Amino acid sequence: MNVPQLAPKWTPLGVVQRAGRIIRRPADIGLALAIGYFMWRVPAQLRRSHLHDFLLGLRRKRRPPAADAAAGRERILRLRGLWLRLPLFRSRDNCYVRALTLYRFLDAGDHAVSIHFGIEQRSDPQEKLRGHAWVCVDDVFLDGPPEATGSVIREVPLPAARAVS
Repeated sequence: MNVPQLAPKWTPLGVVQRAGRIIRRPADIGLALAIGYFMWRVPAQLRRSHLHDFLLGLRRKRRPPAADAAAGRERILRLRGLWLRLPLFRSRDNCYVRALTLYRFLDAGDHAVSIHFGIEQRSDPQEKLRGHAWVCVDDVFLDGPPEATGSVIREVPLPAARAVS
């Protein structure tokens, strides 16, 4: 299989080649901008609001239509990855921002979308606490860190919301 060679990353041709792999249709440009703006602002928004109210507000917002949850997930992850590669967004590359982004933009049709927050159970009380966040559709794991699928998580339950387009 011959894979075409890409031009160097920061040349005009390299930028166009890489953008063509990420931006597949004109609507992706607007969605990519919305995702980047959301990811930039979400930490500050969380500090100013109650988590439950914040999550209810996210599910009330319009989402880009998708054929199904898997197609929507692929598109959001592809466009989200565009931002997470930038040095300016490295501090946003954590499971809770990734999960909140997917939760905000995922169109799952009539299926229940839920976001979960958990804390790893520690065997040693001196060990540092580690939290995780992940997204499920109809209680099926959709996206999150590998640790979220294990049995070491104590979950903070939140109500599942039906998608509203």
